[in-house]
Amino acid sequence: MPNKYDKLAEQAQAMTDEKFRERFSSLTTLTDNDITKVINDTGISKQDLANLLVAIKNATDFNNQTVKSITSIQKGAEALIAIAKKLLI
Repeated sequence: MPNKYDKLAEQAQAMTDEKFRERFSSLTTLTDNDITKVINDTGISKQDLANLLVAIKNATDFNNQTVKSITSIQKGAEALIAIAKKLLI
């Protein structure tokens, strides 16, 4: 089942620039003007910007799930810190 980020990516091509900026800004902390500036400054297409948002959302979800998994393992975080110290020292 597609989420709101996936739906935006699918719809980006058909949306007007104004409608896309409104929809994108509603999913982020960026304003319509911020989004316009990013598009103009970088030359990224609406479709690619929407796909980037989906990729970031998916990566964030994965990272959050990883953190939950590690912290749910008793002493898991402590073990990772101990391993990191051994590798870095």
